[in-house]
Amino acid sequence: MSMRITATFQRLSAPSSFIALASSAVLLSSGCATTIVPPESVDRPQAVLVLDHGRHSSLVLPHAHGFVRYAYGDWGWYAEIDTGTIEASRALLWPSRAGLGRSLTGEPATEQGVREGLRVGIQDIHEVTVDMDRVTALRSSLEAYHRANAAGAKYNAVYDLTFVEHPEPYAFWNNSNHKVAEWLRRLGCAIEGSAVWAWWRVRPVGGLEEGEGGERLIAR
Repeated sequence: MSMRITATFQRLSAPSSFIALASSAVLLSSGCATTIVPPESVDRPQAVLVLDHGRHSSLVLPHAHGFVRYAYGDWGWYAEIDTGTIEASRALLWPSRAGLGRSLTGEPATEQGVREGLRVGIQDIHEVTVDMDRVTALRSSLEAYHRANAAGAKYNAVYDLTFVEHPEPYAFWNNSNHKVAEWLRRLGCAIEGSAVWAWWRVRPVGGLEEGEGGERLIAR
């Protein structure tokens, strides 16, 4: 546990370190990794990818033209690129405007395709097998919302995402990792743990969790 916390702090920027240090008590009380439990059986299996970017997470879904990536976060930080200490502390201490980020990449929705197609840092990649119909429904919902709010969109080149405003306020207790956990539930997964941080494990159906031997490989 302590090694993971240390590694997390080391890869944060200064404002992000402020958030992490100020909320260390929450981290310590929230347990260890968040476990993704895929559905036991699906009629039409489809892999999706959870990306751990160090402090935040995003979700990759297959798309007819490659793959689409979605992320949720504080509007000021991600859309307006206001990454100062004041914005960091504000995002931590009380609810704020939120954004839904999207990018479409013309590479296959595989680990290799993601690593070749994205220009952002990736700490881990976790593959989760779910039902194709649920993937289609989630993607259609997110695509429709993003398209309907495109008039006020803002592009962030650092994260390679185009953000539109999201109706749910961002907060430390409703951050990008919580939103990815919510999307995974919509895909039929169970989530065990707090999902405060981008520290994920996948429990294969009938198997061991990642990190316990004989398990699904975590891409690093």
